[in-house]
Amino acid sequence: MDHSRRRVLALTSSLSLPLLAGCTGMLGSGDDADAGESGDSDGGGGGSNEATETPTPTKTPTPTPEPESEFLVRTRTVMDEIRWFGTRYESARRRYLLEVKPVAETIAKLKDVNTLTMGDVEELRSKTTDLATYVSEELAPHFELDAALRKGNNVYVRNFAAAVEQDDTAAQQNALSRLDVFYTRATNESYLDQNLSASPIEDPLHSLLGSGRGGETIFGVSYPPGDNFTTQTFSDDYSGRARDEIRPHTHEFATGQRVYAHAHTYDAGHSIYDHENERPTGVIYAFSDGAIDILEDTQAWRERVGDYEPAYTNVFDATVVREGRVDYAYVMANKLVTGTDSDEQFAGVPIFVQRFESEDAAVAAMETLLSTTLGEDGTTRMGNREWTRVYYDYDGPNLYANLHRIGEFVIATSVSSRPHRDRSRDQQWPEPLMLSWLGIVEPAAETPTDG
Repeated sequence: MDHSRRRVLALTSSLSLPLLAGCTGMLGSGDDADAGESGDSDGGGGGSNEATETPTPTKTPTPTPEPESEFLVRTRTVMDEIRWFGTRYESARRRYLLEVKPVAETIAKLKDVNTLTMGDVEELRSKTTDLATYVSEELAPHFELDAALRKGNNVYVRNFAAAVEQDDTAAQQNALSRLDVFYTRATNESYLDQNLSASPIEDPLHSLLGSGRGGETIFGVSYPPGDNFTTQTFSDDYSGRARDEIRPHTHEFATGQRVYAHAHTYDAGHSIYDHENERPTGVIYAFSDGAIDILEDTQAWRERVGDYEPAYTNVFDATVVREGRVDYAYVMANKLVTGTDSDEQFAGVPIFVQRFESEDAAVAAMETLLSTTLGEDGTTRMGNREWTRVYYDYDGPNLYANLHRIGEFVIATSVSSRPHRDRSRDQQWPEPLMLSWLGIVEPAAETPTDG
């Protein structure tokens, strides 16, 4: 996993640098001694003829911009990555197959040439370089791919060049056969499913969504703008591409909601009714058509997940601001559970992220929400950041959530019908949220002192 972690750090740096415009400062204060836990709170003169010396003006030092918080940079990177999958993944995968085609055609043509020259080598190298350029620029930031695909003059091409230079006909055909096998494999369905699949997405997005606190996780992601792209992210240790029986999968309820919540051994096509592990809270959060719904158990005594039906639909609707908004996405944070009878299954907690055209636009969005649809109910802290506890009407009863603005983003989470006053700390900030990037802990900013 060391290689993956380096890739994730490199991706975070490369995606965030062009966006570092403005300075939001570090959040928190010197009083946050226990930054990893949450805690709630309510609420010239004279007539002399002597020549005077004009003082040299002192140059005002240029202030050093304060570095942006890791949490803000990570949020940007997460949104960029989800947006890429939601808008460019399908076309990028199709384009990849088109980019491989000239390489395969050149290899096939060279196999029928009796006398090969270095000109033939250059022709092949040109085609493999074009492919490698596309792979490196468009696909490599989002997937872990073979080094040979990312390099035009790779080991297969170099071996072919050496055989041509040495005028070794047998070695030339052997090198061409190896080239053929490699590039054919790189386009078959098995390779695409293992290396270029969005169901599930592995690293780097999966690691970006985590806080680094440890613990296996699974995330659902939904990008409704456009074609309502919805899928899950998963550790490569437990992916459906690994040759084991623990696989991530989705379930769809009869009412249309979907959950990406767990992984276990299963028969293909097994039903949600196969699960007899009723949630202790009687609540399941699920993706619907471009929104998040809350399902509640209607037949609690039967203890089966199939009895859950929608109680609240589009639960983040009251936190939506369209003025100045340029993007939004949902993330469902889950602790990985592989036991089929565990009470912790189907325990995902949703996160709603809205991105605005500027920090000022996000500030205005918060002000609009708090003066129109949302009421304030004090504050709470997680990951060294202060969140506003809010409530809003839902056709009679209230829903309660936590709201936070950072940079150009407004984030809402912990939505529930349970009032804040009745929640324990674990209910306010469930473990899946602590394991998500919302749980990143940063050093508190130093408070300036006089003197």
